[in-house]
Amino acid sequence: MGLEDKNVSLANIFEPKEQESSVNYVINNIKDSLLSQQIMPGEKLPSEMELAKLLSVSRGSIREAMKILAAFGIIEIRRGDGTYVTKDFEGKVIFDPLLFSFILSQPAFDELKELRLMLEKYIVRLAIKNETDEDLVNLKACNLELKNLKHNQNDMNNEEVNELLECDLKFHYMLAKMAKNKLIERIYLFVLEYFKPYIKKSMQNHVYFTFKSSAPHEQILSAMEKRDVVLAEIAIEDSVEIWGKLMFK
Repeated sequence: MGLEDKNVSLANIFEPKEQESSVNYVINNIKDSLLSQQIMPGEKLPSEMELAKLLSVSRGSIREAMKILAAFGIIEIRRGDGTYVTKDFEGKVIFDPLLFSFILSQPAFDELKELRLMLEKYIVRLAIKNETDEDLVNLKACNLELKNLKHNQNDMNNEEVNELLECDLKFHYMLAKMAKNKLIERIYLFVLEYFKPYIKKSMQNHVYFTFKSSAPHEQILSAMEKRDVVLAEIAIEDSVEIWGKLMFK
C-alpha cells in the first residue's frame, strides 16, 4: 500500500474531533478502532504528528492521550521505534479503569459472592467440556503445592501469606484457562484481581488452615476427573460459602 493510499485508509479510521475534550476524543477514537478491529493488537500506531493531523487536535493532546493509554496498558511506547498497541494482554495492566469503577461502586459483600459464584460455576462447566489430560496433571500439581504451603505454615509473616495467596489464585487462573475462552478468562482474571485482598484477609485468619479450606479444591479436582458438572458446581458453591464465612471469623 502506497503512502497516499495508507493515509486515505487511516482517515477512514480516525475521524476529526467534534464537541469533546481533545484528550478524551483521542482516547475514544483509539478505543473504538480497537473494538471494531480496525486496529489490531501488536500493530504500530501512526506517529504523533500523523495522529494530530488525522484527528485535528494538537500534538500535546496526542501526547497526553498516549500517556493515559500507556498507563492503562493499552499501548506500549517504544523509545526510538514508535507506539504499538499492546499485543500480550495476559499480563496485568498497571491501572484498570473497570477495576477502579468497581472500587468506587463499593459493592456489598453478598453481591461479590454472587458474582464469583456465577462466574466460577460457568467456568468449571467450560473447563470440564474442554479439559485435557495435561490440564488435569497441572491442576493436581498446583493443588498439591497449595496443600503443602497450608500444612507447613502456621504463624505466617506477610511474605508467606502472599506466597500462599499467589498459589491459591494460580489454581483458579488454571481453571479459567482450561475453559478455553479468552474473553471469559480475561473477565475472571479481572474479578480475581478485585477479590485478591478479600482472599488474603481470609488467609490471615487461622481458621483457613482447617480441612474445610482444602476440601472444595479436592472436590473440584474430583469433579474434573469424572467430568461431573453437577459435582463441580456443588464444589464451587461450597468453596464460595466457606470463603464468605472465613471473611468474618
